[in-house]
Amino acid sequence: MAFKYARSAKLEKLLAILRDYSESDKILFGQQNAGHIGVSINAVDGSESDCKNLCGSHPAIVGVDTLSFLGYEGKMNDLIMVVRNMRRQGLIITLSSHMPNFSLGGEEFYDYSPNITEGDCGRRIMPGGDLNAKYRRFLDMIAEFASACVDVEGEKIPMIFRPFHECNGSWFWWGKDFLTDEEYIDLFRYTVDYLLGEKGVDNLAVCYSPNGVIANEKEFLARYPGDEYVDILGLDLYHDKPHKGDGFHHKLSTSLDVIYNVAKARGKISALTEIGYRSLETENGYFEGLAPAGNTIKDWFTSTLDTITSTEGGRRIAYMLVWANFSDTQFWLPFVTDDFRHEMCDDFIKFAEDKRIKMAPVFDFEDSV
Repeated sequence: MAFKYARSAKLEKLLAILRDYSESDKILFGQQNAGHIGVSINAVDGSESDCKNLCGSHPAIVGVDTLSFLGYEGKMNDLIMVVRNMRRQGLIITLSSHMPNFSLGGEEFYDYSPNITEGDCGRRIMPGGDLNAKYRRFLDMIAEFASACVDVEGEKIPMIFRPFHECNGSWFWWGKDFLTDEEYIDLFRYTVDYLLGEKGVDNLAVCYSPNGVIANEKEFLARYPGDEYVDILGLDLYHDKPHKGDGFHHKLSTSLDVIYNVAKARGKISALTEIGYRSLETENGYFEGLAPAGNTIKDWFTSTLDTITSTEGGRRIAYMLVWANFSDTQFWLPFVTDDFRHEMCDDFIKFAEDKRIKMAPVFDFEDSV
């Protein structure tokens, strides 16, 4: 089934580029917030990144988030300029959305508090609910952002939109313990219908990305909104407490095979929408990402690439994306500063220079999508 809404010519070209990479022997590498958040960067305008400072190139894909609309991770106007700058450098943008719990009155999407998933948010923001108008105002900000992100020709920049991710977990208010499969599907469809239909946004491709591990097609499609609402089939899968022989690489490759087979059958693009080394408890403490030192698998990037490309499903993903470098104790990509060089820098440089990986630029300015 074809996608429901018309898209801009540049969005169609972006999808063609992603499809070409899914059929090639290269995988686009991405990182969240790389253009404006990092440990080693001085400029926050999209000109620098920890990745570029380490290996000489930006990631091919950079993720941004609607959190910036609410004052987290930057401000919307600043983020628009970052996106424009990265566009000029030949990068692809993906927009995730850690939406606030609209029923709490505040704007926190997740704050480790016991009530973050309370308030029946997912039902109350639907048409007929008392929070529907509030939700539409939030979606209006997404539409405003998508329209304001224009290239040097004044045309809207095509982006990948990834709402309601990790929907089969229960750490977000849209998770499986808080919305039935049918309610989640209705919410996803309503959101796309409002943005792409009622608001006429034509520069957003849509991505569906449950959390892994994914055992089979039925499991992956349990909350799938349908072919007419989705362009990209994604997977979020982190390597927690890594150690040799922990089975992660087998889980990763089998999950990617499942997703690729589903995508191939539906004429969609598959992607590894979030992945990362999450050390958690180590002898040095707790780290949501790489540990500053003492990581147990120091060749994680190159060994994970070997795993990904060992099966057809992994080789056919268009891109993979690691999470953001928020600080020197919360980061997913090794970095180098004047007085510190992370122990996994050499492995990442080897990964970035591998012929199977594509870094920025994805396209030349003269041939911009």
